[in-house]
Amino acid sequence: MAKPTADAMSFPYRSLSPETDLSSVIKLPARQEAELNRVTGVAEPKSVAVPLTQFTRLLMDAAENNRAWLNDFADDLIRIDSDLYDVLLAYQSLRDPVSTS
Repeated sequence: MAKPTADAMSFPYRSLSPETDLSSVIKLPARQEAELNRVTGVAEPKSVAVPLTQFTRLLMDAAENNRAWLNDFADDLIRIDSDLYDVLLAYQSLRDPVSTS
């Protein structure tokens, strides 16, 4: 019985280098590839537009009912309209003038 050669034993790895694009070597289903890209930070961040009334209603309900999943997003940044941000800051200063000093 012939012994495998070093070249034959390294076959799956011989063309791989740190610069190798693994997507050309490993074929994943599109959904798994998209999730992997999202988790590793390669993909563009996903965003959606929702009406403020829907967003606030759901967020208030989750906060009032102490939903644990809300804590998972506690450090996430959200993007809001600058006009809304100005209004929120003004409201905060009227509501609690001590905390804005």
